[in-house]
Amino acid sequence: MHVTIDRDVCCASGNCEMAAPNVFELADSGEVQADDTAVEANVDTVRRAIAECPTQAITLHE
Repeated sequence: MHVTIDRDVCCASGNCEMAAPNVFELADSGEVQADDTAVEANVDTVRRAIAECPTQAITLHE
């Protein structure tokens, strides 16, 4: 299980980091990073992050 982030549409709002801080991090560069090793253990918060993403840039691959 892992996530992908479409960098072409991601606006780096930080909603994903707020919803699933164990998985997503907004780097100092302004780019969102995801820890795929934490996705499965945090799948409920990842789904919340996907729902709260204003540009729908996150995809969960099960």
